[in-house]
Amino acid sequence: MGSNGKYRIMDAPLDPEECNNKGFMRWAGARLVLAKKGRSRIELALTDGHRGGAGTPAVNGAILSYLHDVAQSLAVRSCLSDRVASLATINLNIEFLGLLHAKDVIHAEGHARRVGNSIAFGESEVRDDAGELCSRATGSFKTRLKKAPL
Repeated sequence: MGSNGKYRIMDAPLDPEECNNKGFMRWAGARLVLAKKGRSRIELALTDGHRGGAGTPAVNGAILSYLHDVAQSLAVRSCLSDRVASLATINLNIEFLGLLHAKDVIHAEGHARRVGNSIAFGESEVRDDAGELCSRATGSFKTRLKKAPL
């Protein structure tokens, strides 16, 4: 088992079923496929509510932003010990490389680039159902430790 700063890098992946039942995943219909050792993969089955980007049937940029945020934060979370209570997004910088036209499912992959004692950095990509890169992002996250028992 490796380490990164004060945190032990967890060998066990995040539990997709537990994560998929959380409100931040359910509201958009996103599904965690994998989150372990600093990597995550999320799928989103598209509905009409996800569309409307640039006045077209493309996926809306707000949905893409959400996927980047979640993919990166889950990748970071998969590196952290159970001493971490929460993560808060500090910055999310997104490059939209083109309109995302997809029929059924899109995929987001996140990667924890560096996890420190109080700040973590990630990156992510979103691809259409043909595997074409449509947007990429970098982000930074503040970690909040659980309070020690009295």
